[in-house]
Amino acid sequence: MMTIYCSAALLGAALVPPAYRPYHNARFGYRIEYPADLKSQPEAENGDGRRFVSADGQTVLTVYAGYQVLAGGLADYRKLARERWQEQHATLILDQKTSTGFALSGTVKGRIFYEKTVLKAATLTTFEWTYPAARKAAMDPIIRHTIQTLQPSVAGGN
Repeated sequence: MMTIYCSAALLGAALVPPAYRPYHNARFGYRIEYPADLKSQPEAENGDGRRFVSADGQTVLTVYAGYQVLAGGLADYRKLARERWQEQHATLILDQKTSTGFALSGTVKGRIFYEKTVLKAATLTTFEWTYPAARKAAMDPIIRHTIQTLQPSVAGGN
């Protein structure tokens, strides 16, 4: 019997759900689960988050948090996120405002991106996936899992 691991899921041959690992950010107190076969990169120098990368470097999860400082609140952050993707010539497919944040998704240069930001107690927690469009079917359940496991927290909370 052949066993297929999470890396196969990230390559588009998902037959077995991937195993997940938790990531807890000490500075901002948020938590999220990521596929266990992604390689954890060093924590950002300012302690706001980290990046997780597939063995082939094509699938990337970036998670980070920061304090809300813009006067326009979530609307300003959503606008800035849209502008950042548009500067890369992205095509937005999803631009959704939620009661606690926003989600953006689309394509850029043959890749799909999914970005979700949640505001809680003046702290913005964001995760962003980027991956080849050919991996969409395999990535959809993985992204749903990250959405479900994101636990934004107040700055410095544990």
